[in-house]
Amino acid sequence: MNNQPIGRRTFLKGAGALGVAGLAGPLLSRVPTLASSGIPINHIVVDMQENRSFDHYFGFAPFAGSFGVPPGYSQPDGQGGTVIPHHFTSLSTPDIGHSWSAMHREYDGGKMDGFYTTDGINCMGYYTQADLPFYYSLFDEFTLCANYFCSLMGPTWPNRFYLAAGTSGGITTNGVWGYGVFNYPIILDLLDAAGVTWKVYNVSMDSIPFGNTDNVFVFWQRYAHDQRTRGSKGEYLTDLNLGRLPQVSFIIPSFARGWDEHPPADVSIGMGIQQELITALQQSSAWSSSAYILTYDESGGYFEHVASPQLDAYGLGIRVPTWVISPFAKPGHLEPTLYEHSSILKLIDQFDTSTPGGPNNAASNGQAVGPPAPPRDGRPEIGNLMECFSF
Repeated sequence: MNNQPIGRRTFLKGAGALGVAGLAGPLLSRVPTLASSGIPINHIVVDMQENRSFDHYFGFAPFAGSFGVPPGYSQPDGQGGTVIPHHFTSLSTPDIGHSWSAMHREYDGGKMDGFYTTDGINCMGYYTQADLPFYYSLFDEFTLCANYFCSLMGPTWPNRFYLAAGTSGGITTNGVWGYGVFNYPIILDLLDAAGVTWKVYNVSMDSIPFGNTDNVFVFWQRYAHDQRTRGSKGEYLTDLNLGRLPQVSFIIPSFARGWDEHPPADVSIGMGIQQELITALQQSSAWSSSAYILTYDESGGYFEHVASPQLDAYGLGIRVPTWVISPFAKPGHLEPTLYEHSSILKLIDQFDTSTPGGPNNAASNGQAVGPPAPPRDGRPEIGNLMECFSF
């Protein structure tokens, strides 16, 4: 079994590689199915929800241990005093700042002390097992990644670009969207090149032109109108029932309907949908050879005590919850390996030396050319999620 990182130059040679969850290290041109890699995983399902930090969801969980909120934790109030986290009494709370600038103020050069002064009292709220019973129940049988960070210290779409392409190409804002606005390679190109089946299932078909979608795959020219990107929740359930789940699936939550856990959404609704989707997989014939990865695109501005390692000009971003759900996942396990969104996807792009500057690239500081944003697949610091399994 080859667990070594797959480099970008390997991809440039035209050999597709499935780095999803790091479960198939060998090149897919040589092993066209997941099972032939020697790992008993035939199906990988990736669901990326919205805008929650690790501490905000699990920092006070009894199983969080040393990865949870430390005793006596507080944030400066900007007036010489401090503010401590509080339990949210509502499952629906106001949206708070989570732009590039807001998150960097919260990060404060690694001091992690700018949350309250940036986002006020709402950023200090947290949930418990009573609020998130299904999510907390997952720990009995599966693995919670305790050191998983979003890719970029900024908002939704740039982080979802990292999921699709291993990089945002220097984009740090939610200012670029639409059918076919990008043309650089993404994971779907590599899967197609390797003959690996895939499908994108949308919990609801949100509007692309209006800009309220979480489905960034259609932002790429080749897949803007590909029917495989237009699957529905109903199709996911049907495909499970009929035994035709593809090898790789992406589930897209609904921002427009408030089903993605993005504030002010009622978090129990998104959790309920996840329970339905995960339970359906567990009850299907695909379960015995599946892995379901549940993560969050970014932290939404909520408090977090663990400082984000800075690997390049764009991130890492703030720590987010990530579950590895599989019959092969280590039960009751907190995995400490460093992960980010490119731990799920290891693939190629074209931004190794520079990026377009301008208003959508805050890292360019107003210059016409920004710093490079190479994909992080080759970085030895970043794990590939293999540590979460027992085969």
